[in-house]
Amino acid sequence: MEIILRSKKEKMRRYAVFFLGLFIMSFGVSLVTRSLLGTSPISSVPYVWSLHTALSMGTYIIILNAILIMAQLIMLGKDGIKENKVELLMQIPVSLLFGLFVDVSMSILSAWHPAAYYLKVISCVIGCVGMGLGIALEVLADVCMNSGEYVLQIASRKFRKEFGTLKIMFDVSLLLIAVGCSWIFAGRIDGVREGTVIVAVLTGPVVKLLLPHLRWIERWEKRPTVTISDSSDSSDTSDYKVITIGREYGSGGHEIGDKLARTLGIPFYDNTMMEMVAKESGFSIDTVRDYDQRLPHSLLYELITKDFSTPTERSLSKKDALFVVQSRVIRRLASEGPCVIVGRCADYVLADNSNAINIFLRASDEYKVKRAVEYYGIAPEAAAEKVSKMNSMRRDHYSYFTEKTWGDPKNYDAVYDTSRLSPEAIVHSVIALYTQH
Repeated sequence: MEIILRSKKEKMRRYAVFFLGLFIMSFGVSLVTRSLLGTSPISSVPYVWSLHTALSMGTYIIILNAILIMAQLIMLGKDGIKENKVELLMQIPVSLLFGLFVDVSMSILSAWHPAAYYLKVISCVIGCVGMGLGIALEVLADVCMNSGEYVLQIASRKFRKEFGTLKIMFDVSLLLIAVGCSWIFAGRIDGVREGTVIVAVLTGPVVKLLLPHLRWIERWEKRPTVTISDSSDSSDTSDYKVITIGREYGSGGHEIGDKLARTLGIPFYDNTMMEMVAKESGFSIDTVRDYDQRLPHSLLYELITKDFSTPTERSLSKKDALFVVQSRVIRRLASEGPCVIVGRCADYVLADNSNAINIFLRASDEYKVKRAVEYYGIAPEAAAEKVSKMNSMRRDHYSYFTEKTWGDPKNYDAVYDTSRLSPEAIVHSVIALYTQH
């Protein structure tokens, strides 16, 4: 095992990135607000109150965060407060700074009053990009969470509800409060318009789009680091050769993987992995099967409801938790000896294994539909739709967790078209890679 100790320099870098992200996010919130097309859900109540009272939007943001921290204290109880003391205390300066940053950025943008509707939309979209960039930097810093996200994390644990469900309920509640307060104060609706929808829909995808291009910041933060090696750990996968197979539904990935494993005399892991994940995670086999290589909702819905403020390994979402356990199982299997692993983003999970051989199998639509009928027993009239749906789910699942494009040749050592090459030819080619690697 490697125990990573953060040096003082790394901590300073992380906090610098975090506070830069906090300011950029506040600037994005202010730019969206100045577009006069509405504001973000969590900023809607502070904005409405600032329009009709003497206090600033930033001040009300601080007040709202204080209320959210109080809610956390109530849900955690005495023992929980002790266990989460550092996280709770850190939210206080973060809330104060964010409120200050919002007031500063609102002041900077005080002269920005776009009249033309298209300028308002552009302003709102640029603000969304700013918010997304700020959130991405906070995730890469990985030092603290804002009060809005942390209260949902605690509520998710306490009430055993999906984070995404609670996030929607939270955002809708804030918007209803904002609408109600606005109507009481002015007899009209302020702060909630189409811009609010734009923020809700765009922010998640923007974060996902930006994160892969900002990973260099994470590497910069971690240098130098102090590493303590533990030789008893089994996570070192460099001693064994592993073949990972990404595949389109209907391309014959299971058959080819099984042939490869049998020919090489090494273990083969595909559907049996679900039982291992169920045993290790504590979830039922039916739950694991439901989430296996698919997202429960559309990719857009998942991006909107995803907890982007927390790295996947600390997320409380069921799908994220299962992916983390599945990744742990894959790394353990790879550490125990050479093997063949089908699907489950194994190429991404084993990216640090220099001996991993990653291949991808594709095929023509006609071939996949024919195979779905002949091998899987799907009715001919439903086969095309089934193939399209399954591959769409696999594509979204891979994109969601890896931030890469499923089937992109750059992610693999070799890509094979099973509608043009026989299973034997592909097995022979992969074995040649395996023996020469």
